[in-house]
Amino acid sequence: MGAGIRRHPSRDAGGLSREAGQGRDGLPGVSGWRVQWRVVDALVFRELRTRVSDVKGGLLGVLLQPMGLIAIWMIFLGAINAQRGGSLNVVLFLTSGIVLFTIFSQIVNRSIYAMDANEALLFYRPVKPVDTVIARAICETGLYTCCMLLICAGTWVYLDHVYMSDLGLFFTTILLMAVYGFSVGLVFMVAGHVAPAFKQVAAWIPRVLWFVSGVPFRYWIFPPWTKPLFTWNPLTHAIELNRRSMSDDYFTPDANLSYAVTGAVLMVTFALWVYRNNERRLLTL
Repeated sequence: MGAGIRRHPSRDAGGLSREAGQGRDGLPGVSGWRVQWRVVDALVFRELRTRVSDVKGGLLGVLLQPMGLIAIWMIFLGAINAQRGGSLNVVLFLTSGIVLFTIFSQIVNRSIYAMDANEALLFYRPVKPVDTVIARAICETGLYTCCMLLICAGTWVYLDHVYMSDLGLFFTTILLMAVYGFSVGLVFMVAGHVAPAFKQVAAWIPRVLWFVSGVPFRYWIFPPWTKPLFTWNPLTHAIELNRRSMSDDYFTPDANLSYAVTGAVLMVTFALWVYRNNERRLLTL
């Protein structure tokens, strides 16, 4: 990170010795978790302001991006009369795949450069590199969940039929995609700072995953030998389960919630292990 950031192990950013019993920010009686909550809360506000201002049209521009992609694929699937495994509306089918994958990919892509974008803030001891990734994960998840709910609401109004088969499963799958994005994004951030050349490769990985996650199509329309390419991927399970949550008769024989949750636990555990073993190195690069 350029000139680098070095911290004395027993002093805060202002050079004052930390007394016994003080919290992570040097305040007496303030726990580390409470300090981290304050830091993440401030970073989320900063990220939201920056995220919206970076896109032409502000918040509306952020929401219109996946909507445009949904419209393109809706025309394509309508032209080829693609089967969707039940009565699930084509807009809801595409919204589930495209918006959920966008949550994952945006968290990953923006996490790679999270430390670069917040380099000045990392001078302060309470701010840790992982906080920047958490903030970006919360920001992207919140924005695109709102987008998804708006599209669903608009579709229900148009169809004059409001129906949700399993609301709990609906939000669980969104949370799972956020956890996947956070885990991969945290590992990519660490790898990108340890080996800067990795950043060029990392940008292509979500694009490859797009095609093996069943985002705009049913994966079983392909030859049977391709099935393992999709079913090993926990992203596919989360997307298919989200679609099932919106329709009782949505046919998805391979989607498994236990597999999706186990994948999320393993991924976040591995990501935190990688970060923990490289945190000091990140702060001195």
